Amino acid sequence: VHQAQKLYQRARKLRRSVAAIEPRLQLHRQRLELLENSRLQLELAEQGDAALLEALAEVRCEEPLLVLAPTGSRPAPHEWEPLLQGLGFEPIAPPEALADLGAAAVWARGARLLLVGPGCFSRWAGWAELGLASAGTATEQLVGLGIPALSLPGPGPQFKRGFAERQSRLLGGSVRVCRSQAVLAERAEIVLSQPDLARQLGAIGIQRMGAAGGSVALSRAIEERLLGGADGATG
Repeated sequence: VHQAQKLYQRARKLRRSVAAIEPRLQLHRQRLELLENSRLQLELAEQGDAALLEALAEVRCEEPLLVLAPTGSRPAPHEWEPLLQGLGFEPIAPPEALADLGAAAVWARGARLLLVGPGCFSRWAGWAELGLASAGTATEQLVGLGIPALSLPGPGPQFKRGFAERQSRLLGGSVRVCRSQAVLAERAEIVLSQPDLARQLGAIGIQRMGAAGGSVALSRAIEERLLGGADGATG
């Protein structure tokens, strides 16, 4: 009897909890609905910002397009204003369903929504269907998550065409190097409209980058073989 009373009390608490969180669940459902639209992740290096955004403006997509643009400390959100306005984007208040995603600014152009989020790469990366990148390390992180990527190398000094092409070969083509903004826009349209192709390229990226946890395994190996060996020698 005592056990039955405990179960009954617990069930009453759960019923009250469900009623209390239902509004939050509804908000979460709205957010998922927005995130389930075709979406891009932009990973920007300062010199490549303009080129990637201009290429994005050329992408034709019949469905709503949510663009996630995580940045570092530069460019600051306000520094995007002249470029985005020149491409026809307008600043808007974030939709309620996306209000707590960490975006510092939200811009809209028709059915295209662009979120700017300083320091949001790790939080946003796994939501993308396709990455557009002008930075080498970010490209590897994206394809390691199973997200195909298109890269647009610039004049340098870090992300030149030769580096981008070597990276593409090492990653088995899961990242495709684009020679121009027009080529990037065309390939983005293809990948976004062909989910099977996106999954195929994503699987290649995972296979080439390997499973998660490599850094932890490497640090443990160093600790065991080098630091442990040194302690043993000292003893």
